[in-house]
Amino acid sequence: MTDATSSTAAGSRSPSSRRARSSTTSSAAPASSSAELSDAEALVLARAILCLEGATGENGRQDSFEAEIAFIESLWIEDKVSGELIPFELWEFQRDCLRRLREGDRLLLLKARQLGVTWLILAHLLYLALFWGNRLLLIFSQSGEDAVDALHRVRIMYGSLAEPPARLARDNTKELVFANGSRIKSMKATRRSGRSQAPYAVLADELAFWTWPEEQMASLDAAQRIFAPTTGNGPGDLANRMWDQAQRGQGRWKAVFYPWDAHPGRDREWYRQNVLEAPEPRLARREYASEPSEAFAAPGGRFFERWSERNRTVLRAQPGLVTRRAVDFGFRHPAALWIQRLPSGQPVVVRELVPAFRDASAAMTTPELAARMLEIDAELGVSPLGTFCDPAGKAAGAQTGESEFEVLQRAGLVPEGKPSGIRDGCVALLGLIADPDLPLLVSDDCPCLIEALTSVPPDKSRPDLYDQRESSPYQHVLDALRYWAINEALGVTEWYVATNMTGRRPV
Repeated sequence: MTDATSSTAAGSRSPSSRRARSSTTSSAAPASSSAELSDAEALVLARAILCLEGATGENGRQDSFEAEIAFIESLWIEDKVSGELIPFELWEFQRDCLRRLREGDRLLLLKARQLGVTWLILAHLLYLALFWGNRLLLIFSQSGEDAVDALHRVRIMYGSLAEPPARLARDNTKELVFANGSRIKSMKATRRSGRSQAPYAVLADELAFWTWPEEQMASLDAAQRIFAPTTGNGPGDLANRMWDQAQRGQGRWKAVFYPWDAHPGRDREWYRQNVLEAPEPRLARREYASEPSEAFAAPGGRFFERWSERNRTVLRAQPGLVTRRAVDFGFRHPAALWIQRLPSGQPVVVRELVPAFRDASAAMTTPELAARMLEIDAELGVSPLGTFCDPAGKAAGAQTGESEFEVLQRAGLVPEGKPSGIRDGCVALLGLIADPDLPLLVSDDCPCLIEALTSVPPDKSRPDLYDQRESSPYQHVLDALRYWAINEALGVTEWYVATNMTGRRPV
């Protein structure tokens, strides 16, 4: 089945006759005589009449979801494959998307490619411009060419209106100005574009591919509404962080994901031909993602390929459950995890402490780490049985003469650990994640660990291990999880107690 960016069902991909338009046209409806209308054109004209009858702008206009649906489905858009102009017939997921656009002031739309989402948001901006006056609507794209194309799409839709609610007063390569005072401006996303302007709404198209996303988005904070549709571009970028924060309910942004099969013209055979048999299937999976973790996968592939959305949970720490900690000392960049067992025996990572996450300069000494871990124990209301650590932490420090194990033991954290190979720990982790009955779960309170499991690639020299580079932002949190996994697999038979010190024993 032919795929296209348009949102028209496969059976009505093009009208009965080609409607050619220049990029600057603002002419009226498809035909001048009802006798000459095709079925598709007659349907669009009927919708346009309903739209104008039920939505008359700020002078007596009764806005509603149904009125905007009627407006959008009165428009024509360009089919990317054929070049034909076709009626804009909304799919089910696009109606859901439109409802979210109307209800939210900050919306991140993570999506597979070529779902017609950009067309939909541009139609929404046109609706906002035509039926209300003096509104500034901005479009930001990853390149100048994309900015020109976005405005071209708006022109096509405006030109398909039989009776536009507002006349087009000025049209140039950067903006459309309407007689009611509303403007739609389109430009390339740069560090300062949009600064000192107060737009009503902004389309931040393909945010994950912008050169300076943090600076640009900060400059748009004055906008009343921001819509950011994007495909994924790997782990750890602004789009990935916005997604994770929205999933945790933090901040103003809401997020929604639309997978490759939201398009009604795609089935398993389409997926086989376009993704599984693509020249680079890993990249194709990211562009036509089935779930958010695929959209944010690293370009070189993921080590934890069985990790998926089923491994994520909203569960929080529960007092009374069997709890253990896991620590990687990380040479002043430590990582600590809190893992609980549900009554069923299923393991859940409920909390993390990663000081250097998002701030590589953040450092923490082992005594500071121990103190903070005790604070988190109190916050969670738990009494962990012990702390799984790297056995190398038993060696005495050159400056203090005290080992990291001794520091934790003195704080009552009961360090424990057995020597093991990295590969053994990786195998244990992979098995826990892929367990068919009680897979490892990770709470949304652990954004660094989730990002690591979602995106870390295999090590270049040892693909049977996850990335072992010291520069990897995920190494320490994954090492902490690995110490827990391997000690759980081996069974704890050794508990470290320093000379003349006592500590809690497992019960």
